[in-house]
Amino acid sequence: MNSVIIHAYSITDLTQKIDNKLSKNFKPSLAFVYTSPRHNIRKLVVEFNNYPFLVFGATTVGEIYADQEHGVNEKEESIVCMLLDIDPRAIALRLFQVEDNRYYEIGEHVGKWALQHFNDPAIITVTSGLNFDNDAYTQGMTSNKIEYAFGGAAGDDLILKDTFVFSKENYSNHGIVTLAIDREKIDILGARAFGWTGIGKERIVTKAEKNIVYEIDGKRAIDFYKKYLNITAADMPQVGIEYPLEVTMRNGQVVYRAVLDIDEEQGALVFAGHVEEKSKVRLSSARGKTIIQHVGKSIEEALAYKKDFTPEVTLVFPCCSRKQVLGDLVIQEIEAVYTVTKQTPLIGFFAYGEIGAYPGGYGFHNETFVTALLSEKEK
Repeated sequence: MNSVIIHAYSITDLTQKIDNKLSKNFKPSLAFVYTSPRHNIRKLVVEFNNYPFLVFGATTVGEIYADQEHGVNEKEESIVCMLLDIDPRAIALRLFQVEDNRYYEIGEHVGKWALQHFNDPAIITVTSGLNFDNDAYTQGMTSNKIEYAFGGAAGDDLILKDTFVFSKENYSNHGIVTLAIDREKIDILGARAFGWTGIGKERIVTKAEKNIVYEIDGKRAIDFYKKYLNITAADMPQVGIEYPLEVTMRNGQVVYRAVLDIDEEQGALVFAGHVEEKSKVRLSSARGKTIIQHVGKSIEEALAYKKDFTPEVTLVFPCCSRKQVLGDLVIQEIEAVYTVTKQTPLIGFFAYGEIGAYPGGYGFHNETFVTALLSEKEK
């Protein structure tokens, strides 16, 4: 599974570098392409339509890549591409448009589509749309015996206006690009890193619907944040990013949720993911480099679980909130992944939400660092 990473600051520069690599008898079957929304997505799709390989693309809040040629990098307002010569018989790719906000149903459809191609598929997926219900989508997708699913919600450089996903055929600001992988030919291993530290006493969510929390301990949810953080609507989402809600669900799973907005009239908090009623919640924060250390540790634990696994490609989907909180130190999270995987070629982007579903864990996250490792099985 050979790979080549290309980084560029214009579409013209990108295509010239791709052409140069292809002229050296390199024949990729797949390209991961992550771009700042400042570049013309329509033009990018048109250019990629000229190539024979599949394209899995999304807009970002920053681009990530690492290999022996380039070292470890996190950039902004650029384009990064990984060309990969993965077995074409082991992959299938499609862009799905979402209609009528039927997120759970489109998730089910994606899962069934993957199972039509392979008996035991894993899914890599990216979603677009600021109001996209990634939680419902992930639940629908994994309801179809899809145990392994990884990916992220596309970004737009924190402009919070419009996000896009794209293949080489089309693009969408309210859709999904899904890559199905045959686990009989490609092995996959996943990890999730949190690193946030809970603060104070746990409270109970007494009224909630999907991603809106109305009451905590029988009182207006907004008062919970106001009491501890002295916030206003104008303070969101920045304060919600720096102090995510630690949610312990009824089944014991822990997830973190970022507050995107507050509804003064209803006294409600609007989160980037679902918060179920009767779950236990408390605020959390990042303490020093603890949040960074969790990234490398999460991958070490995954690799220890499967000692005969040697990664050939690393895909990362860290939340943009980690970049906001860590600032220049965020590169250390990428370096940790690159080090633990023994300098496996790596590509990713800072996302508005992360999908990391595998046995024993919840699927959709905020404020989290998700990693997927790929390795081609012996032919």
